[in-house]
Amino acid sequence: MRSNIKKAIPLAANDTAYKQDRQAQLLMLKTADADRADQRRIHYSLIDPTASKWRFPLTP
Repeated sequence: MRSNIKKAIPLAANDTAYKQDRQAQLLMLKTADADRADQRRIHYSLIDPTASKWRFPLTP
C-alpha cells in the first residue's frame, strides 16, 4: 500500500532568489503596515472628541 503523503521537494540551487523574493515581500508588507499606521494616526487626530455628545444624547 502506498502512502498518500507527498515528499517535500528539495529546494533548487536558486533558493537564494526565493529568499530575496520573500524578503522583498516582507519589506513591502512592513512598509505598508507603517503607512497604514501613519494614516490611522492622522485620521484619529482629526476626530473631534466632543462630537459624540451631539450624536448620542444622554437623556432620552
